[in-house]
Amino acid sequence: MARKQQGVQPRQPTEFQLLQHPRLVAKPPDGTQWIHEIKFDGYRIQIHVRAGAVTIFTRNGHDWTAKFPELVADFGELPDCILDGELCAINADGQPDFSKLRASISPGKTGQLVVFVFDVLWGKGEDARPYSWKGRQHILGEVLAASHSDRIRSVDHFDQHGPSLLASACAMNLEGIVSKRVDATYGAGRGDNWVKAKCRPSQELVIGGYKMEPHRPFKGLLVGVYERGKLTYAGSIQTGFGADKTLLTRLRALETEASPFDGGEAPRKTSEIHWVRPELVAAAEIAEWTASGKLRQASFKGLREDKRPEEVVRERPTAGAR
Repeated sequence: MARKQQGVQPRQPTEFQLLQHPRLVAKPPDGTQWIHEIKFDGYRIQIHVRAGAVTIFTRNGHDWTAKFPELVADFGELPDCILDGELCAINADGQPDFSKLRASISPGKTGQLVVFVFDVLWGKGEDARPYSWKGRQHILGEVLAASHSDRIRSVDHFDQHGPSLLASACAMNLEGIVSKRVDATYGAGRGDNWVKAKCRPSQELVIGGYKMEPHRPFKGLLVGVYERGKLTYAGSIQTGFGADKTLLTRLRALETEASPFDGGEAPRKTSEIHWVRPELVAAAEIAEWTASGKLRQASFKGLREDKRPEEVVRERPTAGAR
């Protein structure tokens, strides 16, 4: 196990701990200092286990424990720990399905969900974050060895050529890969020790309005991203709404007279356009961003209940990681 650094927490925290997040890159790194994992299309969660009592937090620290009674029972088998993972629904092809996840987070349907656990913040009676990735994985393996549940899954790691693994992931219609430095500690926030590379461009977007018309009841969403604290219009989403049966009801409950967009040349109000308070976040696949900062061929994947609208900014990949 890699040598531990100083500055550890002497007792297991009971409150939510800030997560480490990957930075988006255009091309995954390569080399022996990097390990790679499949990027899962789901909700990031943090799981606390203490004397058999389980708490499940969202990426922003909201307590979602009551939503997942089956997972609470399964994680309750584990020794005291704080785990980092991705909550997913699996489709018939055995792959994570974001739309299915959204539909499954309702009473009586959560038993089919799984958690891919990829890191540990606390385990074996100590703070694991000051250890290297290799050291944390050793602790995580011992913690997960106590599980008897198919809903709790460890994540495979690959030390092969990063760009080749990304190509394989894309051929399997997966979202992409996450690459991690094997010698790095767990640090809260977004830095250079974790990076992600995607197969298809995607973007989270704040919903600021929707369009209706007489012969096509629901025409699409008007969306934006935050720039310098202002919601900037980024275009529309016009496809992919079939799986969400509650979207229009939720939009109507948020209707307002004034446009929430402050920049980006949002369309003028017409009888088709209905403005809404910017409280919902949509996940979308896109073809690209145009030179004028607008979405091209955006398709709706589902709502992100785990992310605050103010966090949504345009994701721009950097050249890569060293």
